[in-house]
Amino acid sequence: MGRLWGILKVNFRLSIQNNLLRAVLYLLIVPVLRSIKNLNEVYSAECLEQSVILIGILLIVPLHAAEQEAAIREAVYTRKVPQWMILFIRLMMAVLMLVFLTGIFAEIMIMKNCTFSYVSYVSGTVISELALGSTGFFAAVLSNSVIAGYLVSTGYYLFNYLGNISGMNAFYLFSMRAGNFQAKGWLLGSSILLITITLTYVKKKERNRVQ
Repeated sequence: MGRLWGILKVNFRLSIQNNLLRAVLYLLIVPVLRSIKNLNEVYSAECLEQSVILIGILLIVPLHAAEQEAAIREAVYTRKVPQWMILFIRLMMAVLMLVFLTGIFAEIMIMKNCTFSYVSYVSGTVISELALGSTGFFAAVLSNSVIAGYLVSTGYYLFNYLGNISGMNAFYLFSMRAGNFQAKGWLLGSSILLITITLTYVKKKERNRVQ
C-alpha cells in the first residue's frame, strides 16, 4: 500500500498537478466568456459540452509528456513498474479529476438557477471530455509528441463545433443539446478502445526494448 501511495504521489506531481491547475484556471474563465445563470436544459448542455469539455484536453492529452524528457525517459526504462501501468494510473487520476471538476462546475450552475438533470449531464460531459482527451492522448503517445496530441484533440473539437461532424454521427461531442444520450455510449466505447490500443502499444514497445 505504501508503494502504491508513493507511485500515486509521484505521478500526481509529475503529470497531473500542473495540468489540474490549468484546468481550474480555465473553468474560472468560462463564466467570464459565457453566462452560466438561469439556463434551461438546452443551454446548460451547450455550456457544458462546448466549454467545460475542453478540460479533457488539458488533463488527458499531456499524460505522456514527462517521458519526452531524456532524464525521465531513462529513469522510466529502469524502473520495475511498467510504463503502460504508470500511464493507466495517470489516466485514472485524470478521470477522477474530470469528474470532480465537472461535478463542481455543474453544481455551481444549479446554484445559479440552471435547470438540468445533474447526474445525466455530468456523466455526459465527462464522457465527451474523455473522448476528446483520449483522441489526443492516442496521437501524443504514438507520435511521441504532445503537440501533435493537442492538435488532434483541438481539430476533433473544431470539426464538431464547426459542423463538420454532424449530430447524426456517432462521434458527435455535443449530443446532449439535442437530448440524445445514446451517442455518449459510442463516445465512451471509442474512448476505451483508443486507450486500450495506446496502452497495448506502449506495452509492446517496452517488451521489444527489453528483448
